[in-house]
Amino acid sequence: MTDTLAKLEGIDDIPAGTPAGQVATIFFDPRCPYCHAAFTALHGKVAARWVPVVVLGNPEVGNRMAAAILSAPDRAAALASSFDGKLAASAAANPEITAKLGENKEAFASIFAAAPQLRPGVPTLFVPRPDGRLAIMVGYEAGDDAKLRSVLTGS
Repeated sequence: MTDTLAKLEGIDDIPAGTPAGQVATIFFDPRCPYCHAAFTALHGKVAARWVPVVVLGNPEVGNRMAAAILSAPDRAAALASSFDGKLAASAAANPEITAKLGENKEAFASIFAAAPQLRPGVPTLFVPRPDGRLAIMVGYEAGDDAKLRSVLTGS
């Protein structure tokens, strides 16, 4: 699973000095208010790879926003701007970015198809435990950043 997640197109938001095994992978939709809350709580505090997956209504708008983030020279800044409502959606994504977004969505769907006990949603966080296993957290509420840090450290 970890190898599959690492191959997806995403945005690295990883503070310097973070050990390789302590990076969460987070599927997000750029229009999701819960994803915004997670980004606000985690940005600069928890190492994460943010993987765009358009799953909310009006996929055309979502895909244009996700493409604008992935096409930006500074993806982390573009991600922050998108959640602040300051990033304009791109007019049209190039075919390579469109294909990458499709791969992200296929991986997201496959994960939930393989784990029917989980209800699909964004954000979905894959958090590595110290023993190498992954914890999966679907959704985000205030205070979940403390749970995520606890999983990362094994405390």
